[in-house]
Amino acid sequence: MASVRPRYLPLPYQDSPESGRLILRDGTTATIRVTQPEDRDAMARFFASLSDESTARRFFSLAKPGEKLINVFCDSSNSRAQLSLVVTRMSENETWIIATSTYVARDETTAEVAFAVHDQFHGKGLGTLLLERMALLAVANGFVRLWAVTSVGNQPMLNIFRNSGFECRTKMDGQYVEVDLSVIHSAASVARAETRDRVWTTASIRPFFQPRSVAVVGASRSPSNLGSRILNVLVTNRYGGPIYPINPNASSIASIPAYPNVRDLPEAPELAVIAVPRDAVTNVIDDCAARGVKAVVVITAGFAEVGKDGATLQRRLVEKVRGYGMRMVGPNCMGLLNTDPRLRLN
Repeated sequence: MASVRPRYLPLPYQDSPESGRLILRDGTTATIRVTQPEDRDAMARFFASLSDESTARRFFSLAKPGEKLINVFCDSSNSRAQLSLVVTRMSENETWIIATSTYVARDETTAEVAFAVHDQFHGKGLGTLLLERMALLAVANGFVRLWAVTSVGNQPMLNIFRNSGFECRTKMDGQYVEVDLSVIHSAASVARAETRDRVWTTASIRPFFQPRSVAVVGASRSPSNLGSRILNVLVTNRYGGPIYPINPNASSIASIPAYPNVRDLPEAPELAVIAVPRDAVTNVIDDCAARGVKAVVVITAGFAEVGKDGATLQRRLVEKVRGYGMRMVGPNCMGLLNTDPRLRLN
């Protein structure tokens, strides 16, 4: 095994190269980790859900991978021989694989790599993020080059390789392109990774500070109700976007049409402010995720600040929010203060 000591190192991850959180191009989040044998059913379901085009780009045929190949993808026990990563996202309280990548050793210093991304998540930067992680893990296991083959028409994948910042060599072979990457980080690859991280992180917090619409979950007609006070502040400060009070027992609040559930809204609000009893918060998170809310501010108290049981609930809440790919401020917080006169969001 070769010992590799690169001159340039990317910014450290919040977690680790093997597992942790990802911020996608659209600002949503996902979870990445090394595969396990228990992933077989989820992996088979993932490949079965791919379109014919995505299947052909991954396997150069329309045939779905069989049980033997699925088992290979889910066996990362010997990272010098092969290793696979999966990216997951929750939907309706169930975790789904939305992307995967695998490298397999070709020789002592080179590994073949391949990627697959669910059609619904094309264009969100998952291929780029997976390549970045695969490069780090390959180097950690003694590989200095990644080799891949893709079709001439697979321009999105070719662009990922060419725009990675890694030294990239390509060779045409009929309808296919062989790609040879040096995965030792250079000044260019580190600069691209750092720029991407800044831009995508900014996108992930924009819904807190520049939401195009806001839902207030827990607003009522009672002036003393915390949700109603939040709604009143938004109205009084003349927030510039649509405001949606959520209350199953009111048709309107403060002369604004109210809706029984976030799922019933005519559009997906970018931000939801949640002020409901503690035990109702996780169900509201489910509703927000189902409607496509990008960020939530949880005003509700009664979590880690009240003891062990509350801390357990808070961990579950955080895991659920992250699993759905949303961002959260809270729980038990005082909300947001934004003095930008163009928005008036306080």
